[in-house]
Amino acid sequence: MRLFAYFLPVAATVICLVGCTPPDFNHPGPLANDAAYDGLFPQWAELCAVSQISKKPGYGADIAGGPGGHAVMFLHGACLDPHSTYPVLHACADGGTGISMNAHFVNANWVGIGDRAFFFDGILRPGEGLGRADYQATKAEAQKRGLYSAINFRDWAVADRPAGTSRESWKYEVSIGTDYAVSFGRARYCARLPLTEKQMSRAISFLNSRNAPYHQGEKTFDTNVLQDNCNHLTHNALAAAGFWHNWPVDRFILTSAFSFPVPKNEVVNLLDRAARHAPDDLHALYHDPLTRRSLMDDGWLPGEPGIILDSHPVRTPNDVYNTRLALIFYDDPVLGHYHRAFQRYLDAPRYHDLRANLLWYRALYARISAERKPLAWWLGREPSDFSAFYNAYYDWLTREQALVERGLNQLPAPGASAWSVIPVETPPAATAQSSALRSLPPAGK
Repeated sequence: MRLFAYFLPVAATVICLVGCTPPDFNHPGPLANDAAYDGLFPQWAELCAVSQISKKPGYGADIAGGPGGHAVMFLHGACLDPHSTYPVLHACADGGTGISMNAHFVNANWVGIGDRAFFFDGILRPGEGLGRADYQATKAEAQKRGLYSAINFRDWAVADRPAGTSRESWKYEVSIGTDYAVSFGRARYCARLPLTEKQMSRAISFLNSRNAPYHQGEKTFDTNVLQDNCNHLTHNALAAAGFWHNWPVDRFILTSAFSFPVPKNEVVNLLDRAARHAPDDLHALYHDPLTRRSLMDDGWLPGEPGIILDSHPVRTPNDVYNTRLALIFYDDPVLGHYHRAFQRYLDAPRYHDLRANLLWYRALYARISAERKPLAWWLGREPSDFSAFYNAYYDWLTREQALVERGLNQLPAPGASAWSVIPVETPPAATAQSSALRSLPPAGK
């Protein structure tokens, strides 16, 4: 059966497939203390690379996907319009929505699942395996919620339904494990990114604009892996928020074949973008136009507390899906960046433990404050509009320091939980700002 969530064999002819050994999705594991995270970061986006899917034979639709996997997104602070059966987002103070794009759709670019637990885990509770009764009950619940009641599916997506099975009910059979109840058939790596209210609003507007022409019947949705895939959608939602640059869709096919977003690569790309400039390097931050604009317009910098990498294995034991699953990078096997970078992020506690994350930023922010140069020192070394950037930067620093202290005060004491086994990680002794300052010309030059 055709399935959107796999990468076409043609892609393998232009980009090396690296890392076919199934990864260990138990490491680094899920983020502990979600409630504390949500209290500190009311709006956040979570970009997830989910593994291939492999259905056991003889039960329901024949679903199989390739090792490139699929991409989904969860937006905390964006909710579905309760008055619309068609997926439309609006900002909300609490709650969130899972976003998934699927080639099955005719009149939508994406579907929204307005319940984080149901989006990822269906009706299962933490630690439970998947039985056939759970599988059927989750499908029934999804249909009761009307996830696809306003979304039409392509004929080929429902063509192999058994005699006597309605087209409507088969939508839920071919979509489970991809658009909802993701952990039933897929493992995942996810990267969380805190956003401001304005950034979340722009991401919401972008996603609504992607669905609008299909909802109104102006266009019929069509997709392919190279020119407009699931990661184009998630990448460009974050581009609308101002996090990185837009990834064009519908480019010439040969151009697209050498440059298209891939789920696991995109998780690393997010972490790379956040780490591109050290938060203490004013010179580099100012001279990156996108970063400078995000600070001036949104009071936000990409390398802030709360950027977290976590993982979740597929549900086991599992009566419906195979559980030995691949999720690969598309990368050069010799000179490739992604494997090495991903391992560095896995090895750094601040990327998968909230306390370690906050402690690292506390130490960094203290150092930035201690090394602060007066504005007069910078004048003549930087362009005339640097003054506004300088003031915005130190206003940002004050807010971030307060956020870090509030977060550390809200977390349980280290000795009271598993927090105590996480090693303390500190920023490097030689700061990026010090290096940048040494490279600047004297004032007036």
